[in-house]
Amino acid sequence: MPTQPQYEALDAQGYPYMREARVIGELPLAARRTALDAAITTVGNECGLTASKPLSFGLPVFEAFGLNRREASRHAHSKLLLTQGSDLSLEYAN
Repeated sequence: MPTQPQYEALDAQGYPYMREARVIGELPLAARRTALDAAITTVGNECGLTASKPLSFGLPVFEAFGLNRREASRHAHSKLLLTQGSDLSLEYAN
């Protein structure tokens, strides 16, 4: 039994198939806000940062922590901070 909602993806030949959702952007619209709220706590703990505003679906993660792009790119967890909210792995939302 899948633990994540099913998502219709495309294989290497461009044919659709069903698989478990892997990132927040693949979740149903109603589940995205909950996942973003859970992810900001996990990301903050991993990066040693405190969020100053909610994580946004279409903006980079660093925005939620009040950082600018330069500060985020210099951080030890820059790859994570420069990721858009929609592209965050669902591992951060659990």
